[in-house]
Amino acid sequence: MTHANTTTHPAGPVRRLRAVTTDQDQDRKEPYGPTLGDTATSPTALTPVAADAVPGTAVAGGGAGDVTGHPLPPSDYSNTAVVAGGATLTARADAPSGYSREWAELDRQGAAQVARARAWLPAVDPAVFDCYLGWLAQRIDPYTEGDPIGVLATLVSAAGVHLGPGPHLEPSFGERHPLLVWPILIGATGIGRKGTATNAAFTLFGAADPHFMANNKHTGLSSGEGLAAVFAVDSGARDGSPAGKSRLLPEGDCRLLAEEQEWAAVMARMKREGNTLGALLRQAWEGGNLSTLNVDARMAARSHLGIIAHITPKEFRGKVSAADLAGGTYNRFLPIAVAQSKESPPRHDVELMGHLAASLATRLDHAAQLHALTFTDDAQLYRRRLQLEFNGHLGGDGPVEEFISRAAANCVRIAAIYAALDRTDLITPRHLEAAAALVRYSIASARAVLGTDAEADRLRAFIAAAGPDGRTKTEITKKFHKDDATTDRYREALDELIESGRVSVTKRARADGRPGRGTEVYTTTPP
Repeated sequence: MTHANTTTHPAGPVRRLRAVTTDQDQDRKEPYGPTLGDTATSPTALTPVAADAVPGTAVAGGGAGDVTGHPLPPSDYSNTAVVAGGATLTARADAPSGYSREWAELDRQGAAQVARARAWLPAVDPAVFDCYLGWLAQRIDPYTEGDPIGVLATLVSAAGVHLGPGPHLEPSFGERHPLLVWPILIGATGIGRKGTATNAAFTLFGAADPHFMANNKHTGLSSGEGLAAVFAVDSGARDGSPAGKSRLLPEGDCRLLAEEQEWAAVMARMKREGNTLGALLRQAWEGGNLSTLNVDARMAARSHLGIIAHITPKEFRGKVSAADLAGGTYNRFLPIAVAQSKESPPRHDVELMGHLAASLATRLDHAAQLHALTFTDDAQLYRRRLQLEFNGHLGGDGPVEEFISRAAANCVRIAAIYAALDRTDLITPRHLEAAAALVRYSIASARAVLGTDAEADRLRAFIAAAGPDGRTKTEITKKFHKDDATTDRYREALDELIESGRVSVTKRARADGRPGRGTEVYTTTPP
């Protein structure tokens, strides 16, 4: 089957990985969506991933929600190790002599490290994975340290871009919304495993459609003019001579998946005087006309841009301003808090990945042929409830409210992607439920990331109340310590207050007059 977006490609139809089995009923064994030739319109039941679905995998506590835990080493254990959350890892009695205890201790330490990394994350509703892409993310999960919700968000974005401008929503007369979703994965450096989650999803996508990943995935967003040039159809020079630069995308293809692992640098570029990237991004989210009317005017009537961005919580809070949020660029994004999900997973199952890639390729082919997606009657009612729910978060003028102001629109786009991959043009309540769970997680992620502002305000007020005498770190810890996660948040808030100049640090000599390290004292700086 020729992809709808590659019919004009000079190289002909895209070559994709095909089924690795001769079993004609293989497709019918997959969860979610009608089988080919079936007339059903609602997904089938999810096949849950049990702890023993992958040999040598146990379930361990994962901070704000249990995730697939540390895999057992190749020879298992001969001892039992207790890991985070009280879970136990029990091994076989025939583990190699002299190593089993060390394996168990390393596993205990690894599980504790993962639990600390995940302590700040919001809780995950299992409904998040109750969809075809969630099913894929769960099948990948045992083999990657990336957060499964980060894998899912990447798959959603990549799928929306891959489908092209054909499948779309028509919310009202004269409106056409593309199925574009822009996740911004927010996680700490190293332990966030943002790139690991994205790479796991991209590896599967690359096996399903290597041509797309080689030609339509790029990085380097810099300016509005540069972005418009990517989609420009007038590739030749004005005087009719050959163009000086080759076209970035395949001829006739308007799909661009931008992976930006250093989103903080892109944010810095957008702040430069005269930079029009922010304005063009707002248009691109609508699948709009990106034509420019400046001295280097270009005709770019069709665009289909997806963005997958990575940033740390500290970078985001430090670089995004209230004006940025109010401007409307960032409410197009879906904030997703992520962290390492496990330590030292086993090597991936090559045969399993081949089956998953072939399944994904088949569904992408079918979904790309769809046009306008609509709602079933029950889904229309559910959509109205969700719109009231998500709009109920709005009304304030805080940064979180600005960040999540397009939650309802993102929810519908995600649900439409789920429906399309279920090989139907009807969006059902189940599609909306899974999409809403992901959007609720994004709202909680925004609160977790931007909520430190409130903690910084409380901390600064506590320090200010002490006047010129200030507060010591011991006094601060006694005041705000509830658990390790809370302490970490206030420690981070204190660092930000110091970096922003709102709190200063001085050394107080020892009270006994003896030499040695004094006490650090924190005082507020007048505004």
